[in-house]
Formats: sequence, C-alpha cells, structure tokens
Amino acid sequence: MVPGQTIFFSVITLILSILFPIMLSIWFCRKYKTSATTVLFGALTFLVFQLVLRIPLLQILKPYYPGTEPRLTGWSLALYSFYLSATAALFEEGGRVLIFTFFMKKRKDWKNAVAMGIGHGGFEAIALTGLTYFNNLIMIAMINAGLFQNSTDPLISQAVQQLTEISSWIFLMAGVERVLAIALHIGFSVLVVYGLTSKEYKYVLYAFIAHFLLNFPLAFIQSIAGGIYIAIAYIAVMAFFSIYWVIKISPNLFREDSK
Repeated sequence: MVPGQTIFFSVITLILSILFPIMLSIWFCRKYKTSATTVLFGALTFLVFQLVLRIPLLQILKPYYPGTEPRLTGWSLALYSFYLSATAALFEEGGRVLIFTFFMKKRKDWKNAVAMGIGHGGFEAIALTGLTYFNNLIMIAMINAGLFQNSTDPLISQAVQQLTEISSWIFLMAGVERVLAIALHIGFSVLVVYGLTSKEYKYVLYAFIAHFLLNFPLAFIQSIAGGIYIAIAYIAVMAFFSIYWVIKISPNLFREDSK
C-alpha cells in the first residue's frame, strides 16, 4: 500500500505543477493587462528548444558522451554536469533570445518579460512534473486496489517499490521545486528581455551564467546524503535573488529605459 502521506503530497505536487502555473498566468495577465500570447510564447520556448531540440540531441549524443555506462565520479561527474548545465543554459536562454527577436520585438516592457517567464516555467512544470504526477496518482490508485500484487513486470515492480518505499517528503519536494523553478525562469526571462530591449547585452550574458550556476552544482549536491533537501535549499536561495531582481530592481530599469 502507498502511504496516505505520499498520496497527499503527490496531490499537492500535482496542484503546484499544473493548477498553480495556469492560475498564475491567468492572474498576471488580468492584473497587468498582458496578452496571453506572451505566456504562450514562453511555453513555446521550452517546448521547442528543450523538448524538441535539446533533449533528443542529448539522447543522440549519449552513446558518445558520457557513454552507455558513465562513471559519474570526480572529474567525469564535473564534466558531465558542465555539459548538461551549459547545454541547458545555451538552448533555453538562446531560445528566449530567438523567440523575443522574432515574435516579441514590440513587447519590450517588464510585464511581457514576466509573462514570458511564467509561460516558460509553467509549461516546464506541467510537462515534466504535472503529467508525471498525474500518472503517479493513477498508479497509486491501482496499487492500493491490489491490481499489481502478482505482477512480474520488472518496470511495474520498480514503480511500485518507488511509490511505496521512498520517503513521502520527496513527493512534496517535487512540487516545491517546480514553484521555485517558475520564479527562476521569470528572472531569466526578465534578464534576457531587458538586455535585448536596452541593448545592454551583458544582461543576456547574466541570464546564461545564472542558468548555468543554477544547474551545475546540483549533480554534486544530490549525490550526498540528504542531497535532495540541500538542493531544494540551494534552488530556493537562487529563486530568492530572482524574485528580488524581478520585483525590486528590474521594474525601475525598464521604466528608465522607456524614457
């Protein structure tokens, strides 16, 4: 049987990764009178540059680097983490640059920059976590109904083991991480849009660097005891700086640039 706490936390994560980004998009667009198409452009950025381009490319290159059985320790772990972090920053921030240049060039204000980030982070949350936890809850219902008691399928057995034995708190951390990631994507989008509209391209570079610095240490952190909680704390610190940039600093910069 799957513990009740695991079910409860899974439902919370499902809400945080599907309902929260949708409601945030609706609230923001209504409050700031921003077109919903800007949110969709943000979602398009993740869809095209991550799901359609980067992830399949990584799968194609996997036999060559890091190989079918990578030894992810020491320098090999550092190089592999650098590889994943650099490509994530390149594709996602580069994607923002291209989407803004070709589809959002006339939307040069703060509210559209934020809406773009909400769309990017929100669609990522739905695609990577929301759909997974929707399937998890279906699986949980089937496990607790006793439908997999005599299953000999190794994949089903592994899924049952994970859902019944992993700490319930891990299932909540997935939702918390998605909310923090949305805050970060908003910050990255505001950096890129401000850099392009003001022609101070150092801000675009800052977005690349910040995205890389977000991802690079996570492979090391998660490999240690209690790493998942330390990783969440690290992401939360990065999200705090992102929120401070979005709310306290960037609105003034956009106002000054529009004068």
